[in-house]
Order: sequence, then structure tokens, then C-alpha cells
Amino acid sequence: MTNLAVRVPATSANLGPGFDVLGMALSLYATVATCAIGESEPVGDGHPATQAFVQAGGQGSLWVDSPIPSGRGLGFSGAVRVGGACLGLAQKAGVTEKEFPLFITHHRDDIINIAAELEGHFDNVAASVLGGIVSASRQSTVAVPVATEVLDGIRIVAWVPFFQTSTSSSRLILAADIARVDAVFNIARSTQLVIALATADKELLRTSLTDRMHQDQRLEETPKCREVMNRMIELGVISSWLSGSGPTVAAFVEGDGAENIAELLSQEFPDGHAKVLSVDRLGLHSVAL
Repeated sequence: MTNLAVRVPATSANLGPGFDVLGMALSLYATVATCAIGESEPVGDGHPATQAFVQAGGQGSLWVDSPIPSGRGLGFSGAVRVGGACLGLAQKAGVTEKEFPLFITHHRDDIINIAAELEGHFDNVAASVLGGIVSASRQSTVAVPVATEVLDGIRIVAWVPFFQTSTSSSRLILAADIARVDAVFNIARSTQLVIALATADKELLRTSLTDRMHQDQRLEETPKCREVMNRMIELGVISSWLSGSGPTVAAFVEGDGAENIAELLSQEFPDGHAKVLSVDRLGLHSVAL
């Protein structure tokens, strides 16, 4: 049986006003394999990668090597489920290492569907599979066109706390229904965000990540994250948002200022650390063992 491995990017989902719809792939990667990699141990039956692997028809053990932190809003469970689903489908089909890259290309929809069924939503797993920024739902998934100026000139600074939050618990604090005026607000901001990304309109990008569906409610539970978000704005980021269900806070930053802002945030908020990332353009891909 051929051993295979994939790299899967982390994500920032619920992107601003795009609750459960807009997700972005990040340059932070989990590696999932059907054999030993690095110094990692095989993961257990309850691991999200294994669950997806078995769901896709895989048999045997999986190894996961991941710097993506769990429970921080950077898509760890979605990323490793994508890796597990991909490897399960490939193993079941008897794919060779040479055939594997093309197999991934042809089975992206299957991988998204299996991982999203387990994950419960599509925005993060679709971004991990496709790379870039996506608009995703159960009905359809499309890539958001992103201007080269955004991809090359803007970085993402992510302040990652040392504490975790549970996505399921975080969802329980959200209102079951929202007012029409708030729904209209989020629809407007979501469409404006897509336009800002496609046209590299940085002024529009400054205002289009605001939200009335989930961020304020979640930030009430983690006031430190609100403090970090406010400080990011004071330091001159383009815009900031709560990544996934939190507690990571992320921001778009002009590329030449990203390292300095990340260093300041790490110093001023020592109960977390800041990373400088970029938009991953490749998504799920095979790697040589």
C-alpha cells in the first residue's frame, strides 16, 4: 500500500461579516500522512483527522504534524479533517504517489463535503482545500477573486492567545434570530468586503470587516481579545476581526509594518503571541515523503 502525505493550510473563517460563509487560507500548515512523519506519533481514533479518514474509507493509522494550535480559531480541526478525508479517499482508490496530485484536483468537492459534514460548516474546510479566500455553503463553493496587490502587499497579523475557546460553546451565546436591519448590515459589508479584496480598495477594506452577527457577542466573553483588536487599530492596521469563533484576533496590515506590529502585540499582550502570515494561494496539496 502506497504511503501518502498532504499539507493543509490553516484558515481564518467567519471572515468579518461573512459568518459561516467567508473563509481565508493562511500560510500555516498541518501535514497529515499515512506513515510516520518527523517525531510525531500516530493519532488516536478520536482525532478529527482519523474520523475523516475512516469516513472517507481509509484504514490503518494516521500521523499528524501540525503547528496550527487547537481551539484558537485558526481552523485546526477543519484542516486535519481535510487531510484525513483526502488520504482516506486516495487510499480507498489505490492511488499512487505519482497519481496523487491529479487525484486531489479531481476530488476537491468530495473532500470538502466529507470534511464539512464532520466539521458542521463549509467556510473553513473549503478554504483549506482550495486556498485563497472562498465563499462557501452547503449549496455551493466559489473562490473569491483577490487582487494581486492584496496577495503580495498585505499580510495578516494574528494574535493567538494561550487560552482556548470551544466553537460549539461559542455558538451557544449567539442569538437564534437577528433583526432585519442587522442582516442587511452584514449583507452589505460582506459584498463590500468581496469588492475590496477583488479591487485592492484599502479604504473599503477598512470598513467592510465590521459585523453585527457574531463578533460583539463573542468578544464580550473574551474582553482581552477586544482589547487586542482595539490596540491593533491604534497601531494602524487596515482592519481587524475575530478569527473563526476566536479567541485569535487577526488583522490586515500593510506588509512593511506587519513585523513591527506583531512584535509590539506580543510584548504588550504576553498572554498570547502574534504571528505574521499571508494568504495561502495553493490550498491542499500533496508532499513527498
